[in-house]
Amino acid sequence: MSANRRSVTLLHHGLLAFLSLVFSLPFLWMLSTSMKADDEIIHDPMVWFPEIPNRVRQSPYLDVEAHPPRWRRPSTFPESRDWDGFVRQLREETWTRAKTLFTDPSWPQARGPEEPAFFTKARKDIEDFLWMAVHNRVPEGDWAGPEAARLFVERITQEDVAKAWLRVYRGIEIGGFYFRNASARDIGRGEGSMGRKVPYTIRGSEQPLEIARADIGIVSPSEKLEQIMVRIKGDASYHRLSATLLYRGSGYRTEAPTLLSLGEYQDVFWTFNPQRKYEVEHLTLTPDPNLRNDLPDHMARMILYLLPTPYWRVVWERLTENCQEVFRWVPYATYTWVTVKITFWNILGQLLACSLVGFAFARLSFPGRDLLFVLMLATMMLPPQVTMVPQFVLFSKLGMYNTLFPLTIMSFTGAPFFIFLMRQFYMGIPQDLTDAAKIDGCGYFTIYWRILLPLVKPALAAIAIFQFQNTWNEFLQPLIYITDEDKTPMSVGLFIFRQTQAQGGQWAELMAAASMMTFPIIFLFFFTQRYFIQGVTLTGLKG
Repeated sequence: MSANRRSVTLLHHGLLAFLSLVFSLPFLWMLSTSMKADDEIIHDPMVWFPEIPNRVRQSPYLDVEAHPPRWRRPSTFPESRDWDGFVRQLREETWTRAKTLFTDPSWPQARGPEEPAFFTKARKDIEDFLWMAVHNRVPEGDWAGPEAARLFVERITQEDVAKAWLRVYRGIEIGGFYFRNASARDIGRGEGSMGRKVPYTIRGSEQPLEIARADIGIVSPSEKLEQIMVRIKGDASYHRLSATLLYRGSGYRTEAPTLLSLGEYQDVFWTFNPQRKYEVEHLTLTPDPNLRNDLPDHMARMILYLLPTPYWRVVWERLTENCQEVFRWVPYATYTWVTVKITFWNILGQLLACSLVGFAFARLSFPGRDLLFVLMLATMMLPPQVTMVPQFVLFSKLGMYNTLFPLTIMSFTGAPFFIFLMRQFYMGIPQDLTDAAKIDGCGYFTIYWRILLPLVKPALAAIAIFQFQNTWNEFLQPLIYITDEDKTPMSVGLFIFRQTQAQGGQWAELMAAASMMTFPIIFLFFFTQRYFIQGVTLTGLKG
């Protein structure tokens, strides 16, 4: 190969690789968004990749912002002034104001001895947060004057500084223990550490660390404990929270711990019953005979434990958190199983029908064969919207509404394009093979099944891939015929999820659901592209 030809080949391959990357960008963006936190989706500037979580071995700690915001120049700021120099001045004055408010005796929270040093280390993050919180409060006209920095700083309140500090200063806080009966009425309460961080240090082991303990008196012996609520502020460490309970002579332990993935207060519930559908999410307490209980019947003791999580699992939980949320919000596993069933029967029906009908048009001689073939091709000119209403009336009269039959049975009649594809592939096989089989005493079905069908595998693979994609992405037909949730495929399930959850801002979860729906098609084409290309390019070739 000459040098010029190698250069041209290299250029072509480079161009193909570049275009492949360009056309892959929407999918890569969707995949990246499916792993982002909510604040990363609305972040300015745009965040391309999700943040990898911290490796937390000691708490409290500083959660440094991995994607600092952009200090955008206001539209009324004079062009003659140096914006970068103004930002440096503004940062200095903002920090001075923040330190003053932080050290003021009226600071709304109890300060630990380590907080002043942490506060100084978090200077840049605090300045960035205060900019994002306050700059929109400044009237546009104030940016044009010489006192813009002072007017900005004067609008910083102690509440703004407190929010900025709580955003970066992570630690566990226990708001309180609430023991409740079957009517969700409190029958006992325990104090927490509201406003005070619970310190812990992980020293290379995964032994449980006790972080809180509460001895609680039950208001009346006749009251029965049914539910426990603990108001807890996590530290976004993705370590696991578990608990043990001593109550009325028995001991109980959390069946499966929960992750401390958030940095805000949340209510964690424990009950003695397994989680059921549509119930408030809770943890289950199961009896543990190894726990010794010497407490009187009117007392109960709950101990919270921190279970250190290996860092590889922390990263995995963080990146797959949105996918797990999808399975919690909607029965996505049911949607997937229904889609797999529908896809399987549609592919099977198309392969059987199209291979048989294509064989008949290619190898059987009967009156009107060519006319029937032309009429079949003519049906391709009819848009599906024309036959949609008659089909719906027919299936309704047959009692097939709200069943999977309308979504699968039509594939056993064959699709005109696939029949045409199979006929052309059969026509490319030499007639001598059929004649030799007839001489050996083979019937038409034997010729079809044992002679020709193994030779048309590329066409069958292409049909299977096309039908898989069509069925997997089909939305309108299931929307028309299916009403029960347990018969809903993923395409309609994704629509339901968008209607019920994305209105509340769960866009990351929506992208996660869309990504999980897209993966099978991409993997199928990646591993079967050779058969797909052969099935398309070899169609109609003679010899």
